[in-house]
Amino acid sequence: MLKNYFTIAINNLFKNKLYSAINIIGLAIGLAACILITLYVQYELSYDRYWEKADHIYRVNLGLASEKGPGNSPAISPLALPALKKFFPDDIELGTRIKMRNGDIQIDNERFAGDISFVDKEFIDIFQVEVIKGSLESTLLSPGNIALSEESAIKYFGDRSPIGEVITFLTREGKNELYKVTAVYRFISPNTVLNVQSFSLLDETKITPIWNYIDHVTYIRLSKTADIRKMADRLPDFVDKNMSVPYLMDWLQPGQKLSEVWSYSLQKLSDIYFDPYNPFLENQSQKRGNKTIITVFIIITLIILIIGCINFVILSTANATQRSREIAMRKVVGAHFKQLLIQFLFESMLLTLIAFLFAVAMTELSMPFFETLVNRELSVPYSKPESYIFTFILLIFVGLLSGVYPALILSRFSPARALKANQTTQISGSFRLRNVLVVFQFTASIALIIATIVTYFQLVYTNKHDPGFNPNKLLIVEAMGNKKLKILQQEILKLPSVINAALSTLQPKLVGGGTDTIIDLHKKTEHVETPLNNSFNCMFVDYNFFNTYELSLISGRYFTRDIDQEEAAPDLSNPQNKKDEITKVKKIIINSAAAIKLGYNSANEAVGDILESEKPDIPGYSLMKIIGVVEDSQYRDLRMKPEPEIYRLVPDFTHFLAVKYKGEYKTALKEVESVWREVVGDIPFRDSNVKQNMAATFLQEEQENKALIAFALLAIFIACMGLFGMAAFTVERRVKEIGLRKVMGAKVRDIVNLLGWNFLKPVLIASIIAWPVAIFAMQSWLERFPYRFHPLFMIPICLVSGLIALAIAWFTVAGNTKRIAKSNPIKALRYE
Repeated sequence: MLKNYFTIAINNLFKNKLYSAINIIGLAIGLAACILITLYVQYELSYDRYWEKADHIYRVNLGLASEKGPGNSPAISPLALPALKKFFPDDIELGTRIKMRNGDIQIDNERFAGDISFVDKEFIDIFQVEVIKGSLESTLLSPGNIALSEESAIKYFGDRSPIGEVITFLTREGKNELYKVTAVYRFISPNTVLNVQSFSLLDETKITPIWNYIDHVTYIRLSKTADIRKMADRLPDFVDKNMSVPYLMDWLQPGQKLSEVWSYSLQKLSDIYFDPYNPFLENQSQKRGNKTIITVFIIITLIILIIGCINFVILSTANATQRSREIAMRKVVGAHFKQLLIQFLFESMLLTLIAFLFAVAMTELSMPFFETLVNRELSVPYSKPESYIFTFILLIFVGLLSGVYPALILSRFSPARALKANQTTQISGSFRLRNVLVVFQFTASIALIIATIVTYFQLVYTNKHDPGFNPNKLLIVEAMGNKKLKILQQEILKLPSVINAALSTLQPKLVGGGTDTIIDLHKKTEHVETPLNNSFNCMFVDYNFFNTYELSLISGRYFTRDIDQEEAAPDLSNPQNKKDEITKVKKIIINSAAAIKLGYNSANEAVGDILESEKPDIPGYSLMKIIGVVEDSQYRDLRMKPEPEIYRLVPDFTHFLAVKYKGEYKTALKEVESVWREVVGDIPFRDSNVKQNMAATFLQEEQENKALIAFALLAIFIACMGLFGMAAFTVERRVKEIGLRKVMGAKVRDIVNLLGWNFLKPVLIASIIAWPVAIFAMQSWLERFPYRFHPLFMIPICLVSGLIALAIAWFTVAGNTKRIAKSNPIKALRYE
C-alpha cells in the first residue's frame, strides 16, 4: 500500500511540474526562514541559562526612589556583599564582586588595549569555566596572579604558552602593575553578559570603604530555600540598618528613611541580557538582547511559512478538477475515503520532506548573509538529538497544515459528478476560499512592505535630525582623573589641524561616558519650603565648551575669561570658608528645557535671575545666577528628548577633552595621540569619533530594517508564486474561452485586463485590510524615537505599498495571461 502511495505521489509530482515546483520552493523558503529564526531565537534565549543553578543567580542593582541621587545602576558599593551575606545568612549561598578596570596590557615591547576584572574567590563557583591550561585555584590564591581567557591568551602571546609569563598592566592613573599568568580558561558558552576577558583576585585592602562609592558589580547565588519575594521585601530594612550615605542624608525630610531614596533590587541573571541598563560603568560592556525583535522575527517567519502552506492549499484545491476523474475511478473500484485521505496526506508529507531538503541547503547557503543581518554567529546543531526532534515536529506540522484541507476536499469528490461528461468539477466554496487565502497572503506582504518603508524613512529622518550641536569633525579624548588634562588641552590647541578643544564631564551619546551630577534648584523668589521637584542634570565644562560643540545661544552670553571665574573644590575645614561658600553666587548657563521647567516665559526672562538650592546649607549648591540660555541638545542620548541641563564652569572636575579638528580624522588622531604621549606619558590613550558614535546609536534599528526588507521580499516572492500558479491554472481552464474571444475580435489587451482584474480584486482588498494593521503596529514601533516624522506621512506610504503590491500581482498574472492570449485561436479551439 505504501509503495502504491509513493508511486502515485511521484507520478503526480512530475505530471504537474509547475505546481510541484511552486509548492516545493514556497515551502522550502518558509522552512529555511523558520530554521534560521529558530537558530537565532535559541541563541538569544540561551544567554546565561547554562550555569549551574542559573535560576538562582541574581545581580544586585542600585536604584533611587526619587530624582535625587545618581540614578539606577548595576554597580553598587563593595561593602554591600559581606553585609548582604550577614543580613541573609540562610538565603545567600555564594557571592562575588566584579570590579573591571581598563588599561593597556604590555607584553615585552608590545602593547594591547585590555582590561582586568577583579573578583572574589567564589566567582568560579558561581560561574563555571573550562580550564585549558594552568590552575584557577592558584590564580585566586593572591592578587598578583591572573587568568586569561583563551581569546586574550592568543591575542597577547600567540601560539606560545602564557603560563608563568608576567604581564604589565598600565592603568589609567599611569601606574604599572605586574601580574603572573597562572591559568587560561574559556566559558562553557559564549552566550553570557559577563565581559570577563581576564580576572584576578580582588584585593580587599584596596577597596574604598564608602557606601556611595559604587564601582563593583555584585552577583549572588541563592539557596534552594530562599524566597526571592521575601528577600525583596526585606531589602529596604537592609538599607536602613547597614548603609550610611552622608550626602544623601542631607536630602532626607524629617522622619524619612534612607531606603525611601536609596534602594537595592535583585535582578535574575538570565533576564539581564534583555534588560541591560548600565549608565555608570562604561567599562562593564554588556551585550544587548531585544525580546521585541525576537517576537517580530517569530511572527514574520510564521507568516512566511503559512504563506508557503497557503500556496499548497490554493494550488491543490485549484488542481482538484484535474484529479477528480482519478479519484472517481478509484472510488468506483472500491477505494474508501480513509485510503484516499491517507494518500493525499502522504503526498503532502512527501512534498514537505523534499521541500525540507531544499530548505537545509538554502539555510547553509544563506547562513553567512543572515549572520551579518542579525550580527550573531550561528550554526545548525546537526549533532544534537533535539535538532532532529524539532525537524520531525516541524515536518509533521507543516505537512498537516498544508495538506489536511486539500486531502479532505479531494477525498470527498462525488464519482457520479466527476464522471459526468462535459462537467467541470468545482468544489463549492473552494474558489472563495482561494480568494480569502490570497487576501491573507497579500495582507501580510503589504504590511511588511509598509513596515520596511516606515523604518527606512524614520532612520533617514533620525540621521538627518539636528541634535542641537555639531558632531562633525569632533574627536573625544578620554582622560578620567588625569591631572594633566588642562596642559594637554593647551598643547593640543597648538596643533595646526585643531580648531578648538573643550573640557566636560560627559561625552556625547555614550551612556555612562563620565560622571553625572544632579542638583535641585528653584527660583530665589519662591518660598524655600515649597515642595518642588526641580532636579536638573548638571554638567561641568570649561570656557571653550559651547564654541567647540557649537551650541546655539538664545539669550545672554557664554562663559567668558576675565569675567567669569572658574569654580574649584572649596576648602570647608575653615568655618569662614564654609560660610563664604554658602553665600557665594555662582554663574551658570541653562538650556531651554531647564528654563521652561523653572517656569520662565522666555529665555530673556531667565537671564540674570538667581536660583538657589532647596537646601541652602549644603556647600556648593547655594546661589546661582543665570548668565545665558542655550538651545536644547541631544548631547546625552539620541534616543531621548533633551532634558533640563545646567552648565557650570568647573574645568578641574572634567574627564573628557573634545577636539574640533580640520582635515582627515586619522591625521588629527595621530597628532593628538603624539601630544598625549609627550604630555601624559604611558597612560593608555582612549579616543572616539562623535559622528561614528552617533551613527552606531541606531545600528540595531538599521539591522531590523534590513531584516524586514529581506523577509518582506521573501513573503512577496512566495505570495506571487502562488498567484502565478493560480493564474496559470485559471488560464489553462479558460483556453477555449480565450480562443473564442479572439475569434470574436477581442484584443490581447482586453483579455489580459479581463483575467487580470479577477486576481487584482483580492490584492486590492488585502491593501485595505493591511493599512490599518500596519499603521497601528508601526505607530507602536515609532514610540521608541523621541523625534519621528508626522503620522500623516503614513497615508502616502500605505498608498505606495498598495500600488507596489498591485503592480507585482499585475505583472505576475499578466505575463502568464498574455502568453496564452497571443497564441493561435485555432489551437485554443482544439483544446480538449
